[in-house]
Amino acid sequence: MTTSINDQLAGFLGPAQILPPESLAGYAVDGVTPQAVARPENIAAISQVMDWASRNGATVAPWGGGTQQALGNIPARIDLVLDVSRCNLVLDFQPEDLTVTVEAGITLEALQQRLSQGGKHLAVEAPQPNRATIGGILAASATGPRRFAYGTPRDWLIGISVVAAGGAESKAGGRVVKNVTGYDLNKLYTGSLGTLGVIVEATFKVSPEPLFSRALIASFRSNQSTAGDPMATLATSAAHTLAEQSYSPQGLLVLNSVAAEQMSHSRIKEVMQGPEAGQALVIAFFEGRDEPLVQRRSSGGANLLGTQGASLEGSIEVVHLNPEDSSSILVEAAGMGWEPGSPPFLALKLNVPPSAVARVVHAASLPLPIGQIPGVVADPGFGTVTLRWYRASAQDQGSEQADFDEPAILETIDRVRDLAHQAGGTAVAEWCPLAVKRRIDIWDGAAHGEREITIMRRIKEKFDPTRILNPGRFLGGI
Repeated sequence: MTTSINDQLAGFLGPAQILPPESLAGYAVDGVTPQAVARPENIAAISQVMDWASRNGATVAPWGGGTQQALGNIPARIDLVLDVSRCNLVLDFQPEDLTVTVEAGITLEALQQRLSQGGKHLAVEAPQPNRATIGGILAASATGPRRFAYGTPRDWLIGISVVAAGGAESKAGGRVVKNVTGYDLNKLYTGSLGTLGVIVEATFKVSPEPLFSRALIASFRSNQSTAGDPMATLATSAAHTLAEQSYSPQGLLVLNSVAAEQMSHSRIKEVMQGPEAGQALVIAFFEGRDEPLVQRRSSGGANLLGTQGASLEGSIEVVHLNPEDSSSILVEAAGMGWEPGSPPFLALKLNVPPSAVARVVHAASLPLPIGQIPGVVADPGFGTVTLRWYRASAQDQGSEQADFDEPAILETIDRVRDLAHQAGGTAVAEWCPLAVKRRIDIWDGAAHGEREITIMRRIKEKFDPTRILNPGRFLGGI
């Protein structure tokens, strides 16, 4: 390219859709800074950009709100960041048919506000909903605490429009709920991290907005100083029992004391006060459109949690939260570990069968090579356990210059992945130092068979034969 990328793009987009050079650093991914950033104002312009990139062999990193850019392997190269945040319209909202179609650049918060005007709600959560875009949420398959009841974003997606590597726009699914035509490409694009195409539109089925909400915090405490974190194990077992009941909550999380201390909400701080040697929290979220039913379900949950753990010389306190506290804690819990300014230096997300969560939490609480107990956030209903290690001081958090023991981190990742594999699951490295990231596949490629990875590579070859979309960032360097 003898002419700069900016000049070439400006030739057909116009300078207003190209960001100035001083903006490039804000779009760096794992230390890789793009040569240019385009912010097209419509889908037709996105197609033009991808057509140009294909003809010129320029690599493209799709970008929404930038909230999930830490996820993925280090990019092989980034010539151009394609920021779709200007494409943020609600294209069609049919409250009676329970469907909505939006452009991919709309934020989750803005979409929920629009749906609320019609008494509807999209049962999708993500960290930083004021920044996270629908396209980015789908590409990263981001979820929140209510995934236990509502599932993941792809469970609500019924139609999608994607601009391919060559610039052509294609559609899958439709704008009606009962649509069974063709291959289910919705699920293929969801979670592909922008390696198969640029998501530009999405159609979702929506549901009536919940009118009432309640939440519980059950504090499991012990004055006994023992190895590991028995209260976290006990709390996880109790939460798993609750998840199996007919009155199970919509969202369910277990936090050990290290994770709970990362939360800033005043009610969490109140519950965490005390001299106990070990403490863990179960947070259960209930919601619905019938207030007596929500109250009965939360009362049943409180009674069940209150009966758990008497055999471990501990105590249990159940705190009832008002709707305002419930909502704010839910938002904070969804963003744990992804809020800017205080990320962990290592975060491993284990996906295992729900029946194995308590066993995994117990094993993760025992000494690991890093030497410090991680913050544990477990979802016993859905089957996830996230382990997060934080810097000793706030100013060191997220600092690549801060000292860390690279061999210990690598050994810890190996140990945790062995634990996940033994439980029949995987362990993805959501955050880790760049020096470590260069030496691993963050997607836990060893847990996937060669046949599975071969199929993924063939799909990549069909959808992006010149490998210009996020090359190297997905499983197996795809």
